[in-house]
Amino acid sequence: MLGTHFSCNGILSKTDKAFINLDDIEFSYGFGVYENIRLRNDKLYFPDKHAERLIDSAKIIKLKHGFTKKNVEQWIKDLIKKNKIPTANIKILLIGDKDPDKARLYIILLAPSYPDKKIYKQGVAVSSRVYERFLPQAKTLNMLPSYLFFREAREKKAYDMLLADSKGCLLEGTRSNIFLIKDKILYTPPLDKVLNGVTRQTVIDCAKQNGYKIKEQNIKLNKIFDFEGAFLTNTSGKIVPIRTIDQKSFSSITPEIQNLIRLYDQYLRKQFLI
Repeated sequence: MLGTHFSCNGILSKTDKAFINLDDIEFSYGFGVYENIRLRNDKLYFPDKHAERLIDSAKIIKLKHGFTKKNVEQWIKDLIKKNKIPTANIKILLIGDKDPDKARLYIILLAPSYPDKKIYKQGVAVSSRVYERFLPQAKTLNMLPSYLFFREAREKKAYDMLLADSKGCLLEGTRSNIFLIKDKILYTPPLDKVLNGVTRQTVIDCAKQNGYKIKEQNIKLNKIFDFEGAFLTNTSGKIVPIRTIDQKSFSSITPEIQNLIRLYDQYLRKQFLI
């Protein structure tokens, strides 16, 4: 953790006092949801959207609690102010309990990690696996399969692992959403099968503002190279071009993806005056 303090249910405590009980069944079984928020140069990226999705994820897994979106947003601000750290990754953990009044909402600061800038021009390699997440619309602590697939991808020198369903339809990465592009139309898997990433939401908003059309539809993994290009979206990387999938490559990074990267950076500057 970064900083001197963390937050639990809005109460600020020193980080050396942070602990998880060994007999905490709900934590051990992954009965919880989480969010990661980007803080950079004192600018907090889309805290309202992250707080809303945290509450929505809790509803999906029937995790009852007494916290509100306003609680989450205010406690984040309180923690940032206390620690006086301008750049960090903010992690929010909402852990359930049999008694809703005993649910816990932790907020901590972590060291930020950003991709090498060269990937935005060169693109990244990804691998693929058949796997469908349980309750994909919720960002839950049940992350073991995603963790193992991500580790496998990194062992193969890949940026992420793309997941597909049993019918061969593309879903998402282990920690990213995916888009494909052709004729200035962005294609992405439907929301009933994937997590509605905050970067996914805002890239769609940005693209629409700049004349791109969006189509949510099933996309066969073996048809990816029928498109002009593909890219991933996530909090730390924003828009990450894909160059290679399972050792097969696009001929180049299409100029349209480079244009989207530029437009999204402008979109963020406008949103946050950076």
